[in-house]
Amino acid sequence: MNPGSWVNSAFLSYAVCRGTIAFIWFYHGLVPKLLYPHEDELAMSMAIGLSRAGAEKAATIGGMLEIAFAIAVLAFWRQRWPLLFTIAAMVGLLGFVVMFQPVLVGAAFNPVTTNIAVMALALVGLHLQRVLDAADAASFS
Repeated sequence: MNPGSWVNSAFLSYAVCRGTIAFIWFYHGLVPKLLYPHEDELAMSMAIGLSRAGAEKAATIGGMLEIAFAIAVLAFWRQRWPLLFTIAAMVGLLGFVVMFQPVLVGAAFNPVTTNIAVMALALVGLHLQRVLDAADAASFS
């Protein structure tokens, strides 16, 4: 890869995908779970039988795990598993919402649009990772 062309390259697109996914994991772990536990977050946990205190603890643990995963998305930059895990998590978390708090899918800012957008970014990131791997392999041959 020509070092001067990185701005117009798959590398920039890949970096935007990875960085955005990491930001989303980080933000969703920090703001609605740790800093300002959101009632919707707590209601989902209480819908499966947790007390309010249990839901708050679950939000704290979930927030810390999401922040840790945001770091993993960046730390394991050229590995596929963080993107594959992101896709699986978005499907699983969306299914959880549909089963236990279906009213949230009708909200103005809802998990359907967010999760599908994150899945799309992860899929694009996986594709771009293949492109970058092929370019790296070609430059060494």
